Parts: sequence; C-alpha cells; structure tokens
Amino acid sequence: MRLLNTAIKMSLVGVLASLLARSLSLDYWLTAGVLAILSIHLTKKDSIVVSVKRVVDSIFGIMLATLMFIAFGYNFFVFSVFVFIFAYASWVLKVNDGIVPAIVLVTHLLMHGEFSFNLIGNELALLFISVGIASIFNLIYPTQSEKELDNHVLSIDQLLRDHLFMLAILLKDPEYNDEYYRHYSMVDRKISDTIDIVELVDKDLLFYNDHSYLAYLHMRKEQSSYIRHMYQQALKIKKVHPNALKISDFIKELSGDIGVYNKAHAQLKKLDQLQQIFKDAPLPETREEFELRAKLYQILVEVESLLVVKINFHHQYPEFGNKHLIA
Repeated sequence: MRLLNTAIKMSLVGVLASLLARSLSLDYWLTAGVLAILSIHLTKKDSIVVSVKRVVDSIFGIMLATLMFIAFGYNFFVFSVFVFIFAYASWVLKVNDGIVPAIVLVTHLLMHGEFSFNLIGNELALLFISVGIASIFNLIYPTQSEKELDNHVLSIDQLLRDHLFMLAILLKDPEYNDEYYRHYSMVDRKISDTIDIVELVDKDLLFYNDHSYLAYLHMRKEQSSYIRHMYQQALKIKKVHPNALKISDFIKELSGDIGVYNKAHAQLKKLDQLQQIFKDAPLPETREEFELRAKLYQILVEVESLLVVKINFHHQYPEFGNKHLIA
C-alpha cells in the first residue's frame, strides 16, 4: 500500500507541476514535473528533508555554474569541471540530494549559451514549483499512520505471546525441541520485518511525534533477544524437571500479560517469589541435576531482564498504555 501511494503521489505531482509550469509559459516546463517526482519519497519526513536540501543545493549549483560560465565561457569543458566541483562540494556540505536536479537545471544554462536573468528566473521558478507542489502533496496526502502503528503494536505483542507460550510448552515437552526453535526463528523474522515497517511509518508522523511507537517496537525486539537466550538454554534440557514445570507455568502466565500496559512490576514480584522458592530448595545431589538447574536459573535471569526492559520503557513513556488504547 505504501508503494502504491508513493506511485500515485509521483504521478500526480509530475503532472500538476508540469501543467503549472506550462501555464506560466516557462521554458523547459517538463523539467518541473521531473523535479517534482524526484522530491517524493516513501515517508513524509524524508520527503521534506530531501526537498529542503534539494532547494539549497540547486540554488548553490545555479550560482556556481553561472559564475563559472561567465568567467570561462559556456562550453562543455567548463560544464565538466563544474560537475566535479559541484558534486564534491555537495557531498562535503551533505546536501547531495540536490546534485541531479541542479545539474539538470544547469544544462539549460549551458544550452542557452549566454547569461540571462530571465533564464535564471525561469530555472528558479521550475525549482520552486516542483519542490513546492511535492511538499504540499507530501503534507496533505492522507495516511493512516497512527492506525497502522496500532496494528503493528498488536501484531508484535501477539508474536511475543507466541514466543513465550511456545517456550512454556518446550520446557514441559523437550522431546520436539527442533520444531519449537523453527517456530521461534520464523516469529523472530516477523518481528524484524515489522520493525522495519514501523520505522517508515514513524517518519510519516511529522507533528506531536514522541517516537514512542518506535521505542516500543525496539523494546520488544530487545525482549525477543532475551527470549532467544531462553530458547537456547531450554533446548539443552533433555528431560522434564519439577522446577522446569514451575517455570513453564510462570512463563505461560506471563505470556498472557504481554500488552501495552505496565504489568511487568507485578510479574517481577512473582518472579522474585519463584526464585526464592528455588533458593530455599535442597542443593542438587548430582552433576546432571546441577547443570540442569543452572540452565533453568539462566532462563529466570533472562526473564528478569525481559521484565526490566518493559519497566524501563514505561518509565520513559508512562502514558503509552493510556495514550494508545488498543483492545
């Protein structure tokens, strides 16, 4: 859908900018449409940033080319030297997004063959028409960014629930661990893909954007890494242990609390109680049981890290759950 909307915007701004330039009787009026298309990007933020750089760099390019042509003549050799100097300077000044549009406009000066205020005014008009129409479209073109982000939050939370639920089953059923790890790998890829999408959507929220959605998704990504560590420990467990069953029940309950609200504090208290029960239990009598309990302890350490990450997020964005009411 995002690619379709971008293609629609490119088509519309290309046509409108060309028609407006033509109605004003500007020379090279089709150039306005091409420059307008170049000013459209996948996100609003990228489009605005690139448009500003394009205007600055293009004005700089026109001024530099005009001075060089007046000083050394309107010929291809001077144009070639200009391209080198201008491109290098644009990269150094970090406004290189305007290199191509500026060179297109400068070719008009070269083909004219002599200095003319009217021609420079014509080129500046093409530039401002194209960038202006593209910027207006970027700002007013309807998007469903907030709703889309809400849907991604729902999706990512469900993936985390699946992660933890499957881990809880794995602790009770270690025999088919390969199947569970394949499931984890698939879900982990989905989380990474979702975060890539959200980073684009986040750039469409130009106003009142505290980037809380993006922070939320990165928090979930960090939690996913802790779950991966849990899986790695669980896969080493080859038989069912009473402590593993207790941890499994706790993780299954924890999976039901995954959401936008801060329920991590309550779960952290339950985790502390569970850890205390294990501390009060008799020490293992065999090496095998010692190693198994060490793996289970490491899983609990990762669970604690997972909960702390969520708590830290809510310290930074205390109103996230109330601000984004998601069923």
